[in-house]
Amino acid sequence: MLKSRQLEAFRAVILSGSATEAANFLNITQPAISRLIADLEYQLGLKLFERKGGKLLPTADGVTLYREVERSFVGLERIEKAAKDILERRGGELRVAALPALATSFLPMVTANFVSARPAVDITLYGMTSPSVLDWVTTGRCDLGIVHERIPHSAITTYELPSMDAVFIASRGHPLLAQDAIGPEDLHGQDIVALAAASSARRKFDAVMVTHDCVPRIRTESPLTMIICGMVDAGFGCAIVDPFTASHLPWRNLQVRPFRPSIKFEWSMIVPNFSPVSSLAQDFADEFSGSFSRTLGMLNSRQGPGDRSVLLSDV
Repeated sequence: MLKSRQLEAFRAVILSGSATEAANFLNITQPAISRLIADLEYQLGLKLFERKGGKLLPTADGVTLYREVERSFVGLERIEKAAKDILERRGGELRVAALPALATSFLPMVTANFVSARPAVDITLYGMTSPSVLDWVTTGRCDLGIVHERIPHSAITTYELPSMDAVFIASRGHPLLAQDAIGPEDLHGQDIVALAAASSARRKFDAVMVTHDCVPRIRTESPLTMIICGMVDAGFGCAIVDPFTASHLPWRNLQVRPFRPSIKFEWSMIVPNFSPVSSLAQDFADEFSGSFSRTLGMLNSRQGPGDRSVLLSDV
């Protein structure tokens, strides 16, 4: 049976051209190199080297064998490099799923900064609804997910992100935009594009409307605030959404106003709890959380009375 030390000696002689240099490279004696090569030739039944002018030159059989040996060594070196990158948190693979509002704007910005310092990292981003993000994380198809609410589930660990106050949005020219802030009574009888009834933010909105005895006209529903913003930007109705979605793209006509009383939009990062969180995923989660908090703070500082719109590209 071949020994790894024999192949190391064979490769070292090929690369250096002499037994003496190969011995120095492997930190063993020259006779030990010669013995390893002789044993290898005996076991294989092949003549691997010829001595010419003080050099050991590979035979045709030696060159052919070296090609195979080098493939193995390159593979081992890649494994060693990958392990070092993992240890130093510079390499690896990460799969992240988030709502489209984040996956098409803020998440790519954070990811670009993250991978710029880690050229050996491969990251795949997905955009989908919160229930789909949950499904992908719990089934192992994603390492980390970002969802629009706090989801109790036995198969995940949840890291809460800062909540944010909902905002009112309407297309340019809507009569309610003449006001500095919007309240429930302003929405009575208004055409509303609403979140799907199953979402926690929609339930909070409905509760506020009931408390203030207001009945808006729910004309259209969607599980994605990005779609809601698109419809309002196109001139259909008005809506209550989170400030991230309202600000993530240069909407053509969308205008933003504060909404009172506060309706909280809650965001969370989720990871599967059936396996340890990798150091890479933990580093990404920390960087995303920090960027999210800083950007939210900037958005909140800019959204005072009379604000028209705030773009994430501005903050």
